[in-house]
Amino acid sequence: MLLAALIPVGGLTARAATSDTIYPEDADFIKSLNFTSLDDFAVNGEVYAFAENNKVSVFDSGALTVYETDKTVIALDCDGEKFYFATDGGEVYSLPYSEEQEPAEYELTEKTDTVIIGNFTYRLSKDGTLKIADFDSDKVVTAQGSYKNLKSFGDTAYAICENELYSFKGDKYEKISLEYADYAATQRIAIGNTYDRLKSYTLKFVKIAAGAYMTEIDLTSLDGDFFTAGATTSSATETTALLLCYTGKNAAIVAIGDTSYILLKSKTAETAVTCETAPEFENATITGNTIYASPYVIIGTAAQPDAAGMIVKVNKKLQYENVLGSAFYEVEYTVNETTKTGYVAEGFLTAFIIEDNKEPNVVPDPDYSEKDDVKTVLLIFAVVVLVLAAVGYLAYVGTSGKRNKSRKKDKTQTNEES
Repeated sequence: MLLAALIPVGGLTARAATSDTIYPEDADFIKSLNFTSLDDFAVNGEVYAFAENNKVSVFDSGALTVYETDKTVIALDCDGEKFYFATDGGEVYSLPYSEEQEPAEYELTEKTDTVIIGNFTYRLSKDGTLKIADFDSDKVVTAQGSYKNLKSFGDTAYAICENELYSFKGDKYEKISLEYADYAATQRIAIGNTYDRLKSYTLKFVKIAAGAYMTEIDLTSLDGDFFTAGATTSSATETTALLLCYTGKNAAIVAIGDTSYILLKSKTAETAVTCETAPEFENATITGNTIYASPYVIIGTAAQPDAAGMIVKVNKKLQYENVLGSAFYEVEYTVNETTKTGYVAEGFLTAFIIEDNKEPNVVPDPDYSEKDDVKTVLLIFAVVVLVLAAVGYLAYVGTSGKRNKSRKKDKTQTNEES
Protein backbone atom coordinates (compact mmCIF):
# COMPACT_ATOMS: atom_id res chain seq x y z
CA MET A 1 0.00 0.00 0.00
CA LEU A 2 2.89 2.36 0.85
CA LEU A 3 4.59 1.71 -2.50
CA ALA A 4 1.37 2.26 -4.45
CA ALA A 5 0.87 5.58 -2.73
CA LEU A 6 4.18 6.88 -4.08
CA ILE A 7 2.59 7.34 -7.51
CA PRO A 8 2.18 11.07 -8.22
CA VAL A 9 -1.23 12.53 -7.52
CA GLY A 10 -1.64 13.55 -11.15
CA GLY A 11 -5.01 14.78 -12.32
CA LEU A 12 -6.88 14.50 -9.01
CA THR A 13 -7.79 18.09 -8.13
CA ALA A 14 -10.08 19.79 -5.66
CA ARG A 15 -13.56 20.45 -6.95
CA ALA A 16 -16.71 22.09 -5.75
CA ALA A 17 -18.85 19.90 -3.55
CA THR A 18 -22.07 18.81 -5.19
CA SER A 19 -23.75 18.07 -1.87
CA ASP A 20 -22.92 17.69 1.78
CA THR A 21 -21.66 14.44 3.22
CA ILE A 22 -24.35 12.83 5.39
CA TYR A 23 -23.89 9.48 7.11
CA PRO A 24 -27.13 7.57 7.88
CA GLU A 25 -28.44 7.66 11.43
CA ASP A 26 -28.82 4.35 13.28
CA ALA A 27 -32.57 4.34 12.67
CA ASP A 28 -31.94 4.43 8.91
CA PHE A 29 -30.21 1.07 9.10
CA ILE A 30 -32.86 -0.81 11.10
CA LYS A 31 -35.77 -2.22 9.11
CA SER A 32 -38.66 -4.45 10.10
CA LEU A 33 -39.00 -7.69 8.18
CA ASN A 34 -42.39 -7.60 6.47
CA PHE A 35 -44.05 -9.68 3.74
CA THR A 36 -47.02 -9.15 1.44
CA SER A 37 -47.37 -12.73 0.23
CA LEU A 38 -45.69 -15.06 2.75
CA ASP A 39 -45.98 -18.63 1.48
CA ASP A 40 -43.95 -20.72 3.94
CA PHE A 41 -41.25 -20.66 6.61
CA ALA A 42 -38.72 -22.78 8.52
CA VAL A 43 -36.99 -22.18 11.85
CA ASN A 44 -33.67 -23.26 13.35
CA GLY A 45 -33.33 -21.70 16.80
CA GLU A 46 -32.95 -17.96 16.17
CA VAL A 47 -32.46 -18.39 12.43
CA TYR A 48 -35.55 -17.99 10.25
CA ALA A 49 -36.15 -18.69 6.56
CA PHE A 50 -39.14 -17.30 4.65
CA ALA A 51 -40.53 -18.10 1.18
CA GLU A 52 -42.28 -15.41 -0.83
CA ASN A 53 -42.89 -15.83 -4.57
CA ASN A 54 -39.44 -16.62 -6.09
CA LYS A 55 -37.38 -15.52 -3.09
CA VAL A 56 -36.07 -17.11 0.08
CA SER A 57 -35.13 -14.67 2.85
CA VAL A 58 -32.91 -15.86 5.70
CA PHE A 59 -32.77 -13.85 8.93
CA ASP A 60 -29.78 -14.55 11.16
CA SER A 61 -28.59 -12.42 14.06
CA GLY A 62 -29.98 -9.19 12.67
CA ALA A 63 -28.69 -9.78 9.14
CA LEU A 64 -30.93 -10.55 6.17
CA THR A 65 -29.82 -12.59 3.15
CA VAL A 66 -32.13 -12.94 0.15
CA TYR A 67 -31.84 -15.69 -2.49
CA GLU A 68 -33.71 -15.42 -5.79
CA THR A 69 -34.69 -18.23 -8.16
CA ASP A 70 -36.31 -18.31 -11.57
CA LYS A 71 -39.20 -20.40 -10.18
CA THR A 72 -41.79 -20.02 -7.46
CA VAL A 73 -40.78 -21.30 -4.01
CA ILE A 74 -43.65 -23.36 -2.60
CA ALA A 75 -42.21 -24.91 0.58
CA LEU A 76 -39.41 -24.62 3.16
CA ASP A 77 -37.97 -27.10 5.65
CA CYS A 78 -35.08 -27.41 8.10
CA ASP A 79 -33.07 -30.51 8.90
CA GLY A 80 -30.61 -29.82 11.71
CA GLU A 81 -28.91 -26.57 10.72
CA LYS A 82 -29.56 -27.02 7.00
CA PHE A 83 -32.44 -25.29 5.21
CA TYR A 84 -34.11 -26.66 2.08
CA PHE A 85 -36.70 -25.22 -0.30
CA ALA A 86 -38.88 -26.74 -3.03
CA THR A 87 -39.98 -25.01 -6.24
CA ASP A 88 -43.11 -25.39 -8.34
CA GLY A 89 -40.92 -27.27 -10.84
CA GLY A 90 -40.45 -30.13 -8.36
CA GLU A 91 -36.77 -29.41 -7.54
CA VAL A 92 -35.40 -29.19 -4.01
CA TYR A 93 -32.37 -27.05 -3.21
CA SER A 94 -30.33 -26.41 -0.09
CA LEU A 95 -29.24 -23.04 1.27
CA PRO A 96 -27.11 -21.14 0.55
CA TYR A 97 -28.33 -21.17 -3.05
CA SER A 98 -26.71 -20.20 -6.37
CA GLU A 99 -27.96 -20.43 -9.96
CA GLU A 100 -25.43 -23.13 -10.90
CA GLN A 101 -26.42 -25.29 -7.96
CA GLU A 102 -27.61 -28.84 -8.52
CA PRO A 103 -30.86 -30.04 -6.86
CA ALA A 104 -30.52 -31.82 -3.51
CA GLU A 105 -31.77 -35.31 -2.70
CA TYR A 106 -34.02 -34.35 0.17
CA GLU A 107 -37.71 -34.88 0.84
CA LEU A 108 -39.46 -32.07 2.69
CA THR A 109 -41.66 -32.81 5.70
CA GLU A 110 -45.29 -33.24 4.73
CA LYS A 111 -47.78 -30.62 5.83
CA THR A 112 -49.95 -31.42 8.82
CA ASP A 113 -52.98 -30.00 10.59
CA THR A 114 -52.06 -31.28 14.05
CA VAL A 115 -49.01 -30.68 16.23
CA ILE A 116 -48.53 -32.16 19.70
CA ILE A 117 -46.00 -30.64 22.07
CA GLY A 118 -46.05 -31.88 25.67
CA ASN A 119 -49.60 -31.68 27.05
CA PHE A 120 -50.78 -29.30 24.33
CA THR A 121 -52.32 -30.15 21.00
CA TYR A 122 -52.56 -27.60 18.22
CA ARG A 123 -55.22 -28.23 15.60
CA LEU A 124 -55.65 -26.26 12.37
CA SER A 125 -58.99 -26.40 10.57
CA LYS A 126 -59.44 -25.95 6.83
CA ASP A 127 -61.07 -22.58 7.42
CA GLY A 128 -57.94 -21.29 9.17
CA THR A 129 -59.15 -21.72 12.75
CA LEU A 130 -56.38 -22.73 15.13
CA LYS A 131 -57.37 -24.31 18.45
CA ILE A 132 -55.08 -25.11 21.35
CA ALA A 133 -56.17 -27.94 23.65
CA ASP A 134 -54.73 -28.70 27.08
CA PHE A 135 -56.05 -32.18 27.88
CA ASP A 136 -54.69 -32.10 31.43
CA SER A 137 -57.08 -29.28 32.28
CA ASP A 138 -59.63 -29.92 29.53
CA LYS A 139 -59.05 -26.34 28.40
CA VAL A 140 -59.38 -25.30 24.75
CA VAL A 141 -58.27 -21.92 23.42
CA THR A 142 -58.98 -20.56 19.93
CA ALA A 143 -56.27 -18.30 18.53
CA GLN A 144 -57.55 -15.07 17.00
CA GLY A 145 -57.09 -14.74 13.25
CA SER A 146 -56.92 -17.04 10.25
CA TYR A 147 -53.88 -19.31 10.15
CA LYS A 148 -52.04 -21.57 7.72
CA ASN A 149 -48.90 -23.72 7.59
CA LEU A 150 -48.95 -25.14 11.12
CA LYS A 151 -45.46 -26.53 11.98
CA SER A 152 -43.27 -27.37 14.94
CA PHE A 153 -39.53 -26.79 15.37
CA GLY A 154 -38.00 -27.84 18.65
CA ASP A 155 -40.50 -27.38 21.47
CA THR A 156 -42.35 -24.53 19.75
CA ALA A 157 -45.30 -24.50 17.34
CA TYR A 158 -45.51 -21.94 14.54
CA ALA A 159 -48.10 -20.76 12.05
CA ILE A 160 -48.66 -17.93 9.55
CA CYS A 161 -51.43 -15.37 10.10
CA GLU A 162 -51.93 -12.47 7.67
CA ASN A 163 -48.37 -12.70 6.27
CA GLU A 164 -46.80 -12.72 9.72
CA LEU A 165 -45.25 -15.52 11.72
CA TYR A 166 -46.62 -16.50 15.16
CA SER A 167 -45.08 -18.75 17.77
CA PHE A 168 -47.02 -20.85 20.32
CA LYS A 169 -45.85 -21.86 23.79
CA GLY A 170 -48.55 -23.76 25.68
CA ASP A 171 -51.75 -21.81 25.17
CA LYS A 172 -49.85 -18.50 24.76
CA TYR A 173 -48.95 -17.14 21.36
CA GLU A 174 -47.31 -14.01 19.97
CA LYS A 175 -46.24 -12.43 16.72
CA ILE A 176 -42.57 -12.74 15.88
CA SER A 177 -41.17 -9.30 15.00
CA LEU A 178 -37.78 -9.35 13.31
CA GLU A 179 -35.59 -6.33 12.66
CA TYR A 180 -32.52 -6.36 10.46
CA ALA A 181 -29.83 -3.94 9.37
CA ASP A 182 -30.13 -2.65 5.82
CA TYR A 183 -26.94 -0.92 4.70
CA ALA A 184 -28.12 0.12 1.23
CA ALA A 185 -28.03 3.80 2.27
CA THR A 186 -24.24 3.62 2.63
CA GLN A 187 -23.81 3.03 -1.10
CA ARG A 188 -24.67 6.65 -1.96
CA ILE A 189 -22.91 8.85 0.58
CA ALA A 190 -21.88 12.13 -1.04
CA ILE A 191 -18.18 12.99 -1.00
CA GLY A 192 -18.92 16.71 -0.61
CA ASN A 193 -15.81 18.67 0.41
CA THR A 194 -14.03 15.67 1.91
CA TYR A 195 -11.13 15.95 -0.55
CA ASP A 196 -10.24 19.40 0.78
CA ARG A 197 -10.84 18.44 4.41
CA LEU A 198 -8.37 15.57 4.14
CA LYS A 199 -5.65 18.06 3.19
CA SER A 200 -6.32 20.36 6.16
CA TYR A 201 -5.18 18.27 9.08
CA THR A 202 -4.23 18.32 12.76
CA LEU A 203 -3.05 15.08 14.34
CA LYS A 204 -5.87 13.59 16.43
CA PHE A 205 -7.08 10.21 17.62
CA VAL A 206 -10.64 9.25 18.56
CA LYS A 207 -12.48 6.57 20.49
CA ILE A 208 -15.28 4.93 18.50
CA ALA A 209 -18.26 3.99 20.65
CA ALA A 210 -19.18 0.33 21.00
CA GLY A 211 -21.99 -0.61 18.64
CA ALA A 212 -21.30 2.26 16.21
CA TYR A 213 -21.97 1.58 12.55
CA MET A 214 -18.94 2.26 10.29
CA THR A 215 -18.62 1.85 6.54
CA GLU A 216 -15.35 1.08 4.78
CA ILE A 217 -14.54 3.64 2.06
CA ASP A 218 -11.90 3.87 -0.66
CA LEU A 219 -9.93 7.12 -0.36
CA THR A 220 -8.09 6.42 -3.62
CA SER A 221 -11.31 7.25 -5.47
CA LEU A 222 -12.51 10.77 -4.68
CA ASP A 223 -13.15 12.18 -8.14
CA GLY A 224 -16.84 11.19 -8.31
CA ASP A 225 -19.90 12.38 -6.42
CA PHE A 226 -20.19 9.44 -4.01
CA PHE A 227 -17.77 7.40 -1.93
CA THR A 228 -16.87 3.93 -3.14
CA ALA A 229 -18.23 2.05 -0.15
CA GLY A 230 -17.42 -1.42 1.12
CA ALA A 231 -18.87 -3.41 3.98
CA THR A 232 -20.65 -1.78 6.89
CA THR A 233 -19.92 -3.23 10.31
CA SER A 234 -20.78 -2.48 13.90
CA SER A 235 -17.91 -2.02 16.36
CA ALA A 236 -18.11 -4.77 18.97
CA THR A 237 -16.20 -2.77 21.60
CA GLU A 238 -14.86 0.74 22.04
CA THR A 239 -12.11 1.17 19.46
CA THR A 240 -9.26 3.67 18.99
CA ALA A 241 -8.76 5.11 15.51
CA LEU A 242 -6.77 7.80 13.72
CA LEU A 243 -9.00 10.76 12.85
CA LEU A 244 -8.50 11.82 9.23
CA CYS A 245 -11.13 14.57 9.17
CA TYR A 246 -14.65 15.65 10.04
CA THR A 247 -16.73 16.25 6.94
CA GLY A 248 -20.21 17.27 5.87
CA LYS A 249 -23.10 17.64 8.30
CA ASN A 250 -22.47 14.71 10.62
CA ALA A 251 -19.62 12.49 9.46
CA ALA A 252 -16.13 11.55 10.61
CA ILE A 253 -13.52 9.73 8.55
CA VAL A 254 -11.08 7.56 10.47
CA ALA A 255 -8.40 4.98 9.80
CA ILE A 256 -7.58 1.77 11.62
CA GLY A 257 -4.43 0.20 10.26
CA ASP A 258 -4.59 0.35 6.46
CA THR A 259 -8.40 0.65 6.28
CA SER A 260 -10.43 3.86 6.28
CA TYR A 261 -14.04 4.22 7.48
CA ILE A 262 -16.82 6.78 7.57
CA LEU A 263 -19.23 6.96 10.50
CA LEU A 264 -21.32 9.35 12.56
CA LYS A 265 -19.26 12.09 14.20
CA SER A 266 -21.47 11.71 17.28
CA LYS A 267 -20.12 8.15 17.72
CA THR A 268 -16.54 9.43 18.14
CA ALA A 269 -14.77 11.23 20.98
CA GLU A 270 -11.31 12.77 20.66
CA THR A 271 -8.78 11.16 22.97
CA ALA A 272 -5.15 11.61 23.95
CA VAL A 273 -2.81 8.73 23.19
CA THR A 274 0.89 8.09 23.75
CA CYS A 275 2.50 7.33 20.42
CA GLU A 276 5.22 9.99 19.97
CA THR A 277 8.95 9.46 20.41
CA ALA A 278 12.04 11.51 19.62
CA PRO A 279 13.26 10.96 16.05
CA GLU A 280 16.68 9.48 15.33
CA PHE A 281 17.70 12.57 13.30
CA GLU A 282 16.76 16.25 13.12
CA ASN A 283 16.83 16.73 9.37
CA ALA A 284 16.13 14.39 6.47
CA THR A 285 15.99 14.04 2.72
CA ILE A 286 12.75 12.69 1.23
CA THR A 287 13.49 9.54 -0.74
CA GLY A 288 9.86 8.81 -1.54
CA ASN A 289 7.72 10.94 -3.80
CA THR A 290 5.06 12.37 -1.48
CA ILE A 291 4.52 14.09 1.85
CA TYR A 292 1.10 13.35 3.36
CA ALA A 293 -1.27 15.57 5.31
CA SER A 294 -1.82 12.84 7.91
CA PRO A 295 -0.02 9.66 8.98
CA TYR A 296 -2.10 7.61 6.58
CA VAL A 297 -0.65 6.78 3.18
CA ILE A 298 -3.30 7.13 0.50
CA ILE A 299 -3.76 9.42 -2.49
CA GLY A 300 -6.59 11.25 -0.72
CA THR A 301 -4.20 12.50 1.99
CA ALA A 302 -1.31 13.40 -0.33
CA ALA A 303 -0.31 17.00 0.47
CA GLN A 304 2.98 17.50 -1.39
CA PRO A 305 3.65 15.46 -4.55
CA ASP A 306 7.05 15.44 -6.27
CA ALA A 307 8.72 15.70 -2.86
CA ALA A 308 11.69 13.48 -3.71
CA GLY A 309 14.95 15.20 -2.73
CA MET A 310 13.35 17.82 -0.45
CA ILE A 311 15.23 18.63 2.75
CA VAL A 312 12.87 18.65 5.75
CA LYS A 313 13.04 19.18 9.49
CA VAL A 314 11.95 16.13 11.51
CA ASN A 315 9.78 16.95 14.56
CA LYS A 316 8.78 13.57 15.96
CA LYS A 317 8.26 9.90 15.27
CA LEU A 318 4.82 8.26 15.59
CA GLN A 319 4.27 4.57 16.35
CA TYR A 320 0.87 3.08 17.30
CA GLU A 321 0.43 -0.62 16.62
CA ASN A 322 -2.89 -1.68 15.06
CA VAL A 323 -3.94 1.95 14.60
CA LEU A 324 -1.22 3.41 12.38
CA GLY A 325 -0.35 1.20 9.44
CA SER A 326 3.39 1.81 9.99
CA ALA A 327 5.76 4.17 11.79
CA PHE A 328 5.64 7.79 10.58
CA TYR A 329 7.73 10.93 10.93
CA GLU A 330 6.18 14.35 11.35
CA VAL A 331 8.19 16.78 9.21
CA GLU A 332 8.29 20.48 8.41
CA TYR A 333 8.88 21.57 4.83
CA THR A 334 8.79 24.87 2.96
CA VAL A 335 6.95 25.54 -0.30
CA ASN A 336 6.80 29.04 -1.79
CA GLU A 337 8.26 30.48 1.41
CA THR A 338 5.44 28.89 3.45
CA THR A 339 6.32 26.33 6.13
CA LYS A 340 3.96 23.38 6.41
CA THR A 341 3.68 20.22 8.51
CA GLY A 342 3.25 16.78 6.98
CA TYR A 343 3.97 13.08 7.49
CA VAL A 344 6.28 10.58 5.81
CA ALA A 345 6.24 6.83 6.38
CA GLU A 346 9.34 5.24 7.82
CA GLY A 347 11.64 4.06 5.06
CA PHE A 348 10.87 6.96 2.72
CA LEU A 349 13.30 9.50 4.11
CA THR A 350 16.94 9.39 5.11
CA ALA A 351 19.04 11.41 7.57
CA PHE A 352 20.54 14.67 6.26
CA ILE A 353 23.28 16.41 8.32
CA ILE A 354 23.30 20.20 8.46
CA GLU A 355 26.35 21.77 10.28
CA ASP A 356 25.56 25.36 11.35
CA ASN A 357 28.01 28.10 12.58
CA LYS A 358 31.15 26.15 11.65
CA GLU A 359 34.34 28.07 10.61
CA PRO A 360 35.20 27.59 6.94
CA ASN A 361 37.97 25.12 6.16
CA VAL A 362 40.86 27.22 4.76
CA VAL A 363 43.51 25.53 2.57
CA PRO A 364 46.73 27.68 2.27
CA ASP A 365 48.28 28.37 -1.14
CA PRO A 366 51.87 26.96 -1.09
CA ASP A 367 52.98 29.62 -3.62
CA TYR A 368 51.45 32.52 -1.72
CA SER A 369 53.89 35.36 -0.69
CA GLU A 370 53.58 38.80 0.89
CA LYS A 371 56.61 40.10 -1.20
CA ASP A 372 55.99 43.13 -3.48
CA ASP A 373 56.38 42.08 -7.17
CA VAL A 374 56.07 45.57 -8.72
CA LYS A 375 59.85 45.99 -9.31
CA THR A 376 60.12 42.58 -10.91
CA VAL A 377 57.25 43.37 -13.29
CA LEU A 378 58.78 46.73 -14.31
CA LEU A 379 62.20 45.17 -14.99
CA ILE A 380 60.63 42.45 -17.13
CA PHE A 381 58.67 45.11 -19.02
CA ALA A 382 61.86 47.16 -19.63
CA VAL A 383 63.75 44.16 -20.94
CA VAL A 384 60.89 43.36 -23.34
CA VAL A 385 60.88 46.95 -24.67
CA LEU A 386 64.65 46.90 -25.21
CA VAL A 387 64.47 43.60 -27.05
CA LEU A 388 61.73 44.91 -29.32
CA ALA A 389 63.75 48.06 -30.04
CA ALA A 390 66.84 46.03 -30.92
CA VAL A 391 64.88 43.83 -33.26
CA GLY A 392 63.42 46.88 -34.96
CA TYR A 393 66.84 48.48 -35.42
CA LEU A 394 68.36 45.36 -36.90
CA ALA A 395 65.48 45.09 -39.34
CA TYR A 396 65.96 48.70 -40.44
CA VAL A 397 69.69 48.28 -41.02
CA GLY A 398 69.22 45.04 -42.92
CA THR A 399 66.86 46.63 -45.48
CA SER A 400 68.73 49.96 -46.04
CA GLY A 401 70.98 48.58 -48.90
CA LYS A 402 67.97 47.45 -50.86
CA ARG A 403 66.38 50.88 -50.61
CA ASN A 404 69.58 52.60 -51.98
CA LYS A 405 69.84 50.28 -55.00
CA SER A 406 66.24 50.90 -55.83
CA ARG A 407 66.70 54.67 -55.82
CA LYS A 408 69.78 54.43 -58.18
CA LYS A 409 67.91 52.26 -60.64
CA ASP A 410 65.01 54.65 -60.78
CA LYS A 411 67.37 57.58 -61.44
CA THR A 412 69.20 55.82 -64.35
CA GLN A 413 65.92 54.88 -65.99
CA THR A 414 64.74 58.48 -65.91
CA ASN A 415 67.89 59.77 -67.64
CA GLU A 416 67.62 57.28 -70.47
CA GLU A 417 64.01 58.24 -71.12
CA SER A 418 65.04 61.84 -71.27
